[in-house]
Amino acid sequence: MTDQPLIAEVSQKALVRSPADELLVMQVDADTWELPGGRMGATEAPIAGLKREVTEETGLSVTVGKPIHTAAWRNDAGRGRFSVVYYCETETTDVELSDEHCDYEWVSPSTARDVLLTVSIHQTAIDRLLAADESPIGQTTATDD
Repeated sequence: MTDQPLIAEVSQKALVRSPADELLVMQVDADTWELPGGRMGATEAPIAGLKREVTEETGLSVTVGKPIHTAAWRNDAGRGRFSVVYYCETETTDVELSDEHCDYEWVSPSTARDVLLTVSIHQTAIDRLLAADESPIGQTTATDD
């Protein structure tokens, strides 16, 4: 057992793939692009929370696959963070932006990773997606069970 367990706020992000095999990235400000998603509610089931966040930020309905990447760290204030990035698919690219973002783009995975996204956790998730032999949707799909 560890002497000091990480007490962390949990966030979930979605690698949302379109029917054209593009990924959705969201612009926060002039310098910051991220994946859609956010923090879970205290009593919220993980997949329900992710779907809620994606719908609130984009208006999209997604099918959630398996987690692609997880990471834990302490932020600049010393607070614990834990993030899970899930692979998701959508059947439409009609995004309705919330007030949390100022723009969005559907781009190739390499453009998302190499040009727009600045968060290393998101970049690593794309690397893992590209290295996968098949769609993570075809594998065990995440459930709230």
